[in-house]
Amino acid sequence: MTTALVLVALFALVTWGLNHNHTRNHTPGLAGSRDVEDRDAVRVAAELRAREPEPARPERVSARRAATVRLATGSR
Repeated sequence: MTTALVLVALFALVTWGLNHNHTRNHTPGLAGSRDVEDRDAVRVAAELRAREPEPARPERVSARRAATVRLATGSR
């Protein structure tokens, strides 16, 4: 009989504790403010902007330079 009363009391305490913990933690997520700036996203965006290549400028070839260019596969 004593064992049954102890088990009922233990079950009641565990049930109360789990219910109490569940009702206190009703907001999911981490504690703290949520209005902070994501520094990783800013850093990655800055790095990607820095890696964008400059637009290719067409190289101006003079007639003299164009005439002296040799093919790499041809014989000499």
